[in-house]
Amino acid sequence: MPALDRTSLGPRATLLGSVLVASLTLVVRPVTDTDFWLHSATGRWIVEHGRLPAHDLFTYTVPGHLWVNHEYLSEVLLWLLQRWLGLAGVSVAFGLLTWLGLLLVLAACRPGRRPYAIAGVALALAALAGAPVWGARPQMVTFALVALELLWLRRALDDGSRAILWLPAVMVLWSNLHGGWPIGFLFLGVAMAAGALRWLASRRPEDLALVRRLALVAALSAVAVGVNPNGPAIYGYPLQTLASAAQQNLIAEWASPNFHLVSLRAFEVMALLLVAGLAVGRPSAFDVLAALAGLALALESVRHVAIFVAAATPVVVVTWSDAWSRLAPRALASRPRPLPPRWAPAIGAVTLVAVSAVVGTRIAGDLAAQPALTAETVPAGAADWLAGHPETGSRMFNEYAWGGYLADRFAPDPRRRVYVLSEGVLMGDAQLERYHEVATLGPGWRRILDDDRVDYVVFDRGSALDDVLAAEPGWRLVYRDRTAVVYVRA
Repeated sequence: MPALDRTSLGPRATLLGSVLVASLTLVVRPVTDTDFWLHSATGRWIVEHGRLPAHDLFTYTVPGHLWVNHEYLSEVLLWLLQRWLGLAGVSVAFGLLTWLGLLLVLAACRPGRRPYAIAGVALALAALAGAPVWGARPQMVTFALVALELLWLRRALDDGSRAILWLPAVMVLWSNLHGGWPIGFLFLGVAMAAGALRWLASRRPEDLALVRRLALVAALSAVAVGVNPNGPAIYGYPLQTLASAAQQNLIAEWASPNFHLVSLRAFEVMALLLVAGLAVGRPSAFDVLAALAGLALALESVRHVAIFVAAATPVVVVTWSDAWSRLAPRALASRPRPLPPRWAPAIGAVTLVAVSAVVGTRIAGDLAAQPALTAETVPAGAADWLAGHPETGSRMFNEYAWGGYLADRFAPDPRRRVYVLSEGVLMGDAQLERYHEVATLGPGWRRILDDDRVDYVVFDRGSALDDVLAAEPGWRLVYRDRTAVVYVRA
């Protein structure tokens, strides 16, 4: 048997393939992100009307607010997937998109040139680190495209590849799928800085040419972002999010990681390995700058852990591979590698089939639990009750995360417009602050409910607002289940 056949499913391919297949259990998961329902409702509206919404569609509180829909194309895709394939199809499609991002991250690790055990462990840790943010959400578009861009940038810096010239075309798609496209410019800037440092040290014409090429790509990409039905307003949208004190303070995903949470342990370990690897390895300027940029983003906001995974995983592999090459016994490093036994490909194939079977069974079981998870994460029972009781009223106060589900369930019924949606820029800081005052029982919570003429409240069971309304004169409990409560004015 030729050597190529005997090594095609050797230990390297078996380990890395098993890790990749196993990671599917982390990225193909039931729909639990409550924002999904707002995306679905918006996508349905766009398909039905053949245009983008120009203002808020679903609330009675801020109907005049202008809407710069930065992710309309993802929302249309989410709605069509749900319509044609159900929630299971949505989970599989966006899980595969995330998995493609992990595949691109692995390619950037150059597993053929590095110890495969280090690459495998780093990839497994990366998949676990991103677990808190993986899901059927438009942010996965940004993760996959950042992974692609970083792969192209590494190839440009290491091998002189010109694949990065495709980035402006990618930017056209990116700016229509998700508002995370500024991160692409961040890493372009990192690459230009690394290239400039290399040119200052070498004074080679080819290094200067690379910097100029990246600058051209950046300029063309800036123009490409504007190929968007929102027009020039798309450029200002990310700044509106970053400048919103209410969003930064009130929305959990914009908060810094809470390292007391078990779900963030893998990210914590990976961050520590990154810092230690930068100290013991021999990273390039691009490795250092890209990894630190990714780490800074993740420490600023937990939603950027996915960006950290894309930027830091190859650096962890590079630095610890460098450390291993120096620490490994000289005899081990120089010893010729024997070909694996003739039966090694068969063992590898059996292993991959077994892992795939376990993973497939696990994913099928997880997706079968979708109805129960939906009932736990959104007020499905409360919505059923409201549908059967149209006399309840027409002005709702709802839990922030549930606005999208209730909008998706009832729009365009004017009697069931919501108080707030999980689209912070659209709501505006003033509306978010009013919501927060009531939800946290601030001093003016009663006044706000009266001023806004709220007829009924749909909120978390067991919340502080639930406890207070239960004893508050003028309010009456009409519905309660394991997830939600409904109170109406007495």
